Amino acid sequence: MSTFLLGILEDFLGETRKHNEYSGQVSFDCPACSAEKGIVDGDGKGNLEINYNRNVYKCWSCAETNNMSGSVIKLLKKYGGKNSLRDYLLVRPDADNIIEKEHKDIIVTLPEGYKKISEVTIKDYNYNLALKYLRERGITDKIIREFNIGYTNKGEFFNRIIIPSYDSDNKLNYFIARWFSPKYTKLKYINPTTEKQEIIFNENKINFDSTIYLCEGVFDHIVIPNSIPLLGKFISEKLLELLYEKANCNIIIVLDSDAVKDAINLYKTLNFGNLTDRIKICVPSINEDPSSIYQKLAYKGIISLLRTSRKPTNDELNE
Repeated sequence: MSTFLLGILEDFLGETRKHNEYSGQVSFDCPACSAEKGIVDGDGKGNLEINYNRNVYKCWSCAETNNMSGSVIKLLKKYGGKNSLRDYLLVRPDADNIIEKEHKDIIVTLPEGYKKISEVTIKDYNYNLALKYLRERGITDKIIREFNIGYTNKGEFFNRIIIPSYDSDNKLNYFIARWFSPKYTKLKYINPTTEKQEIIFNENKINFDSTIYLCEGVFDHIVIPNSIPLLGKFISEKLLELLYEKANCNIIIVLDSDAVKDAINLYKTLNFGNLTDRIKICVPSINEDPSSIYQKLAYKGIISLLRTSRKPTNDELNE
């Protein structure tokens, strides 16, 4: 499908400046910018970026002054003409529904039996096991308070550490539930029904004017400053767009030691458009991850790890 969509866009926007098939991100010369400069064949800047997977576009130069952002359908209507719009909708018939789906309100509530660790007393069942688990991972009272960490003692999420997530408006949008009992369980983590690809974990804590660290899990996130957990090894389209739009400094990819190839792929995805040359990777020692390093060496270990941030080598990029 991407080949057809790209062809339709090229028909009225001209030569592609950059194209990342993995993310569906492609850049062109902005027709509005070119018109302002009196240039017919494009200004060569490539400021107009389109994500055909998400059906959105934005010009990084004139989004506000010329209203050059929004749905690709809007762009097609303005510059593409009826034939381009018809062809685009034939290939992408769900285009109008993508934006609508993304803006639906997500309602999440903390699980039954949740209680903040900072507020437990000796009367609370199994609080000692929950606290012991956190202490063994090096988690301090300061971190517990900062991230509102709690636990459950009944219900579907019984015997689990709960780490909540809040959106940019400080509304609960997700949580992770990690088993803490010494008794064996096949399910270390249970996720809420909300789709994790539709949220940014603890978006309310991100400083977009400072270096942002991308890590795998939430236990890495709570020990790395200004970090965003991917909740896995791959970036969601929602987070990808947010970083392209708001990140003003470097972005460091800090995945586990067994995920170097995933880190390189993520580097290639992010090192594009206005983020070009602002992406680095940080690779822990073999069999380590940020959480285990913090457990052994506390913040000194995390600082030492982050100081090893670097650009990938040519060999790594060409593998």
